[in-house]
Amino acid sequence: MNGLRTLVVMGSQTQGLLLKLLLEERGLETVCVEGIEPALAEIAGTAQDLLIVEGELAGPTGLAELRARSDAAVLVLGRGAGEHDPSDPKAVVDEACAVLERRSAPPTVPEIFRRARILIVDDSATYREFLRAELEQEGCTVTAARNADEAVTALSGGGLDCVILDLVMPGTSGTQLCERFDRFRRQRGLFFQIVILTSQDDEEQLMISLNAGADDFVGKAQEMDVLKVRLMALLRRKYFVEDHLMRLPRPSPSA
Repeated sequence: MNGLRTLVVMGSQTQGLLLKLLLEERGLETVCVEGIEPALAEIAGTAQDLLIVEGELAGPTGLAELRARSDAAVLVLGRGAGEHDPSDPKAVVDEACAVLERRSAPPTVPEIFRRARILIVDDSATYREFLRAELEQEGCTVTAARNADEAVTALSGGGLDCVILDLVMPGTSGTQLCERFDRFRRQRGLFFQIVILTSQDDEEQLMISLNAGADDFVGKAQEMDVLKVRLMALLRRKYFVEDHLMRLPRPSPSA
């Protein structure tokens, strides 16, 4: 479990340090603090993978604030329902490791698709709705655009993971639109993927599309399962990079 970070929030320094020692023996980088304010300061400076929090110390308000400030898993210590008994530190550490193992496991295909936010850009209403239905069936959140202007408006709203773009578009080529989207994401530091979808499935068009900034190229004659598998691979890589970046230390305000 090297590289995973745990923050222990307890009123008792002795109990907190004991947990810290046991967690570090299991390979977890651990920091121990004695209150909510120092815990919030620690979260602001360094992304955490797990928060072990004394429920009575934090209270409902403190727990809610910790959860709002961090996407880390939270293990609450106490004797109430759903809490873990702090008098058995080894059991607490075992549960902490189990939680982290579950969170660090590779995401399943359904998990990847449920997380995905997809923009489909195609002038054909029939094909747009066909793609939308296929991807929504997998759990994706789908937005559709008929043309370049609608697509740019959707992209400007942010939060998208992938654009599936038809190569043949009225008024502009899919290649030109791909170049525009690529500039858009570079200028704004975004990380959405671009997939060209076309009936012109040949090597020359593949090279043109990739040079225009596309991340993948799929022929419309291919089975839908081929598009889904390649989309899943792109999204899996995207989420891996994003989740890794979230865990990097954040620069201090004075840096």
